[in-house]
Amino acid sequence: MEKNPVINSYRKLYTLSKGMDRCVVSTLGEYSASASSRKKAKDSVDIVVCGEKFPDIAKLSLGRNASSALISSGAEIPVELIEKIKKQKTFSIIGLQKYLFLPDMDIALSSCGFETLNLGALRDEMQACEPLLRNVKYVFLDMNCIKHADYPWTGNANPNGFYSNEICQIARYIGFSCDLKAVFLYGIPEKRCPAVCANMAAQTAWHIADAVANNIKEDPASEKKKGRLSSQFEHRIVDFMSHGDTLTFINSTVTGRWWMEVPVVKKNTTELVPCTSTDYQTAMNSQVPIRWLFYYNKLNAL
Repeated sequence: MEKNPVINSYRKLYTLSKGMDRCVVSTLGEYSASASSRKKAKDSVDIVVCGEKFPDIAKLSLGRNASSALISSGAEIPVELIEKIKKQKTFSIIGLQKYLFLPDMDIALSSCGFETLNLGALRDEMQACEPLLRNVKYVFLDMNCIKHADYPWTGNANPNGFYSNEICQIARYIGFSCDLKAVFLYGIPEKRCPAVCANMAAQTAWHIADAVANNIKEDPASEKKKGRLSSQFEHRIVDFMSHGDTLTFINSTVTGRWWMEVPVVKKNTTELVPCTSTDYQTAMNSQVPIRWLFYYNKLNAL
């Protein structure tokens, strides 16, 4: 039986690297066959090569409270995924091209408190996707979100989309998730896969694995519940003097990650929400960050 060209290419990259044994790269069939019997090592992550189509989500056993993200141009959003994520706490779609994405779908996602990030906005600030990926357990990555010139096969008719280096940046942010369990790569030719496409998918997997190997997991929310933050976390309080209000941010001096406190009025408490340094700078300029407003509405109105 012929080996999968993506996995073959990945293994060639893997042999040149060290410390990347926390990731298991397999085909969808291998993943499904071993999911129930395999004893996974602590903190191990599966990278699953699914072929051309979106995987059958009913067979993946993601759990009711799973958090997930979809990297997609928005051209073909799987209906079965939308039905599944309605039960999830968090979900986001990253890399949307608005002219390919149905407005009704955008409204439906917003009404559920789910986030979308357009390709244009992401290209202006690649780090903007990091908060959306920081705590996800499962990521579905459609390789067809890459522009055809960088990912040339007959099934990818997208003249615009991510550049090859941009999808590798996204892959690193995926690997830096503090809760990641599995990444499902699809939109990959199953017959006569061009070498450039196999190498692109393999390099995407490599960047995920390399980030997983070098990730530093942090959870200031759990430390805060215990009553004390470790010294690596700094409080930054922004005072809106004209209104008498304040916004509180937390910054990790180790990784550079940011969080912001969002009030949950009905519980008389606050929740830490991942954000970026740009959100902090926005607050410093006496403006309330859009992400803060989004989560305030989500936590208090939905």
